[in-house]
Amino acid sequence: MCWRAAWIHAQRNSRWCNMPKTAWLGGLLTGFYVVLALGGAAWAPVPPDRVDLEAILNAPSAAHPMGTDHLGRDVLSRLIAGARTTLGLAALVAALSSLAAILLGGLGGFAGGWMDAFLMRLVDAVLALPGFLLAVCLLGLLGGGWLPMVLLLSAVGWAPLARIIRNEAAVVRSLDFVTANRAAGFSLARNLLFHVLPHILPSMLILLLNAFLADVFAIVSLSFLGLGISPQIPEWGAVLYDGRSYFFSNPWLLIFPSLAIAGLALGLHAFADGIREYCDNKKLLFTHERLPRYAAAGRLCASDPT
Repeated sequence: MCWRAAWIHAQRNSRWCNMPKTAWLGGLLTGFYVVLALGGAAWAPVPPDRVDLEAILNAPSAAHPMGTDHLGRDVLSRLIAGARTTLGLAALVAALSSLAAILLGGLGGFAGGWMDAFLMRLVDAVLALPGFLLAVCLLGLLGGGWLPMVLLLSAVGWAPLARIIRNEAAVVRSLDFVTANRAAGFSLARNLLFHVLPHILPSMLILLLNAFLADVFAIVSLSFLGLGISPQIPEWGAVLYDGRSYFFSNPWLLIFPSLAIAGLALGLHAFADGIREYCDNKKLLFTHERLPRYAAAGRLCASDPT
């Protein structure tokens, strides 16, 4: 009974226990993929690069739960080892593009004036380009590789995030407490880091999750086209590429990698939707509809003589 009472008390008083079930399910599924990525080849039942010429294109069995490919390599081991490569590269691309979006979008939305106009024209120019097709063309000319792929995807992926962050920062900039901070002589960097970014942090988290999933799809697609990392390195797109010629005779070579990608997409979408629902219920998302309410509260506090 003591443990039950403690659990009920924690549920009533903890914010995390009040999160929607979709957030919990999506978080657990996403966490499962993160654990696989952190473990990498150490979690694989057999070495992912082991070639077994006596087990070529074997169907799923107890020895190989997801079958083997055209070189006798275990598909399950290659998927587990490829999770670190795919998710690691996607996390790197999402981090670089998000950093650029936060700096440029937040700076433009908070500073305003000519700087905002210049940065938004730069965003419009980047958005006018077909990002993925541009990456395909340039990687075809450069010969592929993980570093050019990460840089190109980051260069075309920051613009949509920057526009949304700019709009959020522009809303926060018009609030009374930010105006008071600027009148008090607070620097642009201090206002941006300590007063603007904390207000748009929930929105940035949701955007980051969606950007991470888009980067996973882009990396898998480029690797499937042969423009990603080296084919010898286990990666989800490379696993799909190896099984493309055996779809009708050995469909598991495409089905299991597709299910792994679909599971990650389902987990990230559920996690992001659950966080959005939680933030909406707790009024943590800073939207344009709530601007008059915050402005009225700010004027009330400013007129209070105490």
